[in-house]
Amino acid sequence: FLRVLQQSAQAGARRRAVVLHTNSLPAALARPHHIRLAREAVLPLAGTDRAQLFELSRGRLAIVWRRGGDAELAQARTALGHLLAGQPDGTVPEIGGLLALYNLPHQADWLRDEISDAEPPAVTAPPLLRLDAARLAELEARLRQADLSRFSRWRPVQRLDGKAGPPAWEERYFAIPEIAAELCPDCDLKAEPWLFRRLTRMLDRRMLAMLGSPRELRGRGAFAINLTVETILSAGFMAFDEALPVALRGEVLLYVSSADLLSDLDGFTFARRFARARGYRLVLADANLALLRFLDLAEAGLDFVQLACSGELMAATGQMRVGVPDGTEVVLRMIDTLEQAGWARRAGYRLGRGRGVT
Repeated sequence: FLRVLQQSAQAGARRRAVVLHTNSLPAALARPHHIRLAREAVLPLAGTDRAQLFELSRGRLAIVWRRGGDAELAQARTALGHLLAGQPDGTVPEIGGLLALYNLPHQADWLRDEISDAEPPAVTAPPLLRLDAARLAELEARLRQADLSRFSRWRPVQRLDGKAGPPAWEERYFAIPEIAAELCPDCDLKAEPWLFRRLTRMLDRRMLAMLGSPRELRGRGAFAINLTVETILSAGFMAFDEALPVALRGEVLLYVSSADLLSDLDGFTFARRFARARGYRLVLADANLALLRFLDLAEAGLDFVQLACSGELMAATGQMRVGVPDGTEVVLRMIDTLEQAGWARRAGYRLGRGRGVT
């Protein structure tokens, strides 16, 4: 199954996929005949165009197909709705959580991560070692020799108006858990935040060098990359800026962290002015409600603020926009279900990402 996802991502082949999370069924519906009924509800999708069926761990089922399938998908959701009917409120999962829909290749990374995260370990793993200066030096040496292109990923930020069309932009990033698993499997990279920060600066430089190759951006639209303030002011960023195709001028967004903003507001302000002068837009990538309550976003001068689509946010929607000035757009991340996507549209959000955004 993971090989199919990788092939779809590498070839850019458009596919649709569903995962039936039978392990999400409440205890009253987790008996063998209930699980059989849930599986039978989605099996019509196995008859769609070039469909492939996969058995996953914990009794989960995945189906990948090429095109169409809307009628079969609606039929599956209706059948699952009937199965869940009659259960007490709050004891059953949302349909979108029980039968999750993905569009490939854009959401291949999210699907792979979800499947990988849910896999139980085969054996009890030894505790990870803390990242220290010596291990960081070894990892940096390996990274200098490694081809990191196989760890690079794209994921779309979609417009939430429900209309078909290209994404608002795509996020380009390195899959750090995969880098760690291959190059430093016994080490906890985030155990020492400041050493991890040094590592991210190195990855920033590698990303900028990779994007300086004309073939990397050929045919691409607007995109975003994560950078530290120090990287934005570096020679590597200037080289990337000079190599940027004319068609992408003004179409690149820079994601920055709250740690950068809060630890050195003057440095952040200088970097923001520098980037803005060259046509870049800035996104605070890891905001939360607590941060928005005391951070002066008008002074920070950000174009976008990214927030997780959490229960806390949904509950606080009436007060959420306090402190978000005019001209600053909110981008929702972790929109995991169709229900969350519907809420986001009703609440007036226009941009978001997650497997619930189709």
